[in-house]
Parts: sequence; C-alpha cells; structure tokens
Amino acid sequence: MTTDEVFEEYGDVPLFFSHYYNFIFVYKSARLDNGDQIYLHLGGSMEKVSAMVVDVEDPQTLNEKAEADYAYIKNAEKQVIWKDEQED
Repeated sequence: MTTDEVFEEYGDVPLFFSHYYNFIFVYKSARLDNGDQIYLHLGGSMEKVSAMVVDVEDPQTLNEKAEADYAYIKNAEKQVIWKDEQED
C-alpha cells in the first residue's frame, strides 16, 4: 500500500494510548476486521514530550498525527506491512 492509500483507508481509525517508554507515547488501534493493527509513536525527545498533553480517553488518528513521528501497520501475522517515518 502507498502512504496515500493507507491514510485514505486507515486515516480516521481511532488509536488509543497504550503505553509510554523512553520519551515515546505509543498509541494503537483495536485489531481491525482484516487482522491489521495500527501503531503510532509520538514524542521521541524530552522537549517534545514535555510539551505534549495525553488524554487516555481521547484517541488520536493517523490523519491528526504530528510531523516527525512514526506510524506503522502490522497484519494478523504481526508482520509490518506499512511504515511511515518523518525525518526531523
């Protein structure tokens, strides 16, 4: 899938806060009907994390994700089938 196709098909799927590790907030979707699961990593540095507000009740989406973050999709076999990395 191209990045445009991913954002069109999965861009508005709700991603909920999962956990925090080493300056990264990890969000993920529920497992989708086709077995895919979307992951979004936000943050990456103390400067970014200190400016973020995280509400575990408020989902994020790929369409809302900030630049310079990392997103990927795994299929039912837990293989990465798409990834999107933005460079700083």
